[in-house]
Amino acid sequence: MRLVFLLVLIFSTQACFSQDKTVNSENVLQWQEDYKLRVEDFQKARDDSDSYSFTAYKIEFYPSEVIVDRNDYIQGYKHLTVVAEFHMNQSHFHPDYESDLLEYEQLTFDIAELYARKIRQKFDELKISKEKRFSAYQYEYNFLLRACKEYQSEFRKATNSGWESKAALDKWRVKIYEELEKLQQYSIKPL
Repeated sequence: MRLVFLLVLIFSTQACFSQDKTVNSENVLQWQEDYKLRVEDFQKARDDSDSYSFTAYKIEFYPSEVIVDRNDYIQGYKHLTVVAEFHMNQSHFHPDYESDLLEYEQLTFDIAELYARKIRQKFDELKISKEKRFSAYQYEYNFLLRACKEYQSEFRKATNSGWESKAALDKWRVKIYEELEKLQQYSIKPL
C-alpha cells in the first residue's frame, strides 16, 4: 500500500509542477491543426536575460492524475494519452524586431505535436498488447521526449533559430508537415 501511495504521490507532484493550468485555460493552448500562433499568444514580458523569441511548449500526460497500483499497473490505462501544449505566459516574442520569427516559433510548436503523435502511436501499441504497467508508458514517453529535444536542436541549428533564409524554413516546414501527415491517425481533438 505504501508503494501505491508513493507512486501516486510522485506522479501527482510531477504533474503539478509540470503544468500551471489545465489545457483549456487562458494561459495554455493545445496544438490544433487549424490554429496558427499569433503575436498576442506570446504573453510573457521579456526579461533582460531572455534571448530572442521563445516558445514554451510541453508534452503532457492526460489524464494528469494517473492512479498506479503497487504492481505498477495503471488504472484506466486505455484513456492515457499526451497533449502538446503552448504555454502563453512563459512564451515571449517582440513583433517590432522579431516579426520574421513567428513562422519559426509555429514550427517549433508543430514539432512538439509531431512527437506527441509519436508518443500516442507508441501508447496505442502498448494498449493493443494490453500493457498496463506505468513504467512501460513512462519509458516510451521519456525516450521520445529526448528524441523531440534532439529534433528541435537540429531544427534550431539548421535554421539558425529562424534567422536563416526563408528557403531553409520552407524546407523544414515541408518536412515537418509531411511527418505530421503520416501520423494523422494519431492526432486528437482538443481536450
